[in-house]
Amino acid sequence: MANRRKTQSRAGLASLDYVLILCVVLPMVAFIMWIGPRIMGLVYEMTCVLISWPFM
Repeated sequence: MANRRKTQSRAGLASLDYVLILCVVLPMVAFIMWIGPRIMGLVYEMTCVLISWPFM
């Protein structure tokens, strides 16, 4: 009976996983894809400044 109670108590949790993916993870990935190129460009500029600064 203990096994039966465990399986019944988890009923419906897979739908919560789908809601988590659709409502949290996908918008976060979309935001990262949108802001990612700008962040990479700023890191590139910062690296160039740090390397070239002693020679200026």
